[in-house]
Amino acid sequence: MPHIDSTKFGEVTVGKIRYRQVIITGDTVTEREYDRLVGIFGTSHRIGDWEIEELLKGPPDTIVIGTGQEGRLDVGPELPARARDKKIELVTALTPEAIKAYNAKAREGRRVNALIHTTC
Repeated sequence: MPHIDSTKFGEVTVGKIRYRQVIITGDTVTEREYDRLVGIFGTSHRIGDWEIEELLKGPPDTIVIGTGQEGRLDVGPELPARARDKKIELVTALTPEAIKAYNAKAREGRRVNALIHTTC
């Protein structure tokens, strides 16, 4: 499992590599598709259907969502419903707290996927 090192507004560092926003599935870290999100929603403050599919892969024991530095990411109803149906724990929190939760779950040996939003 990758280790999330730190975050600040507009940035997250995972394994000493800086990203804008990320999705972590198993050992894979990918940059969120900012342009695609903005093209569809007009913002990156929403979760795309393709991102939900990615987060459910594995399947994980836990999905952690970092809702941003101020909590403005709209998680919407689909991800919580699908996680509940699959008996996957869903943790949503401000990004700094979500990172702590992700790292703690990973240290426990849990299979954790995450979406980390780094702005508002």
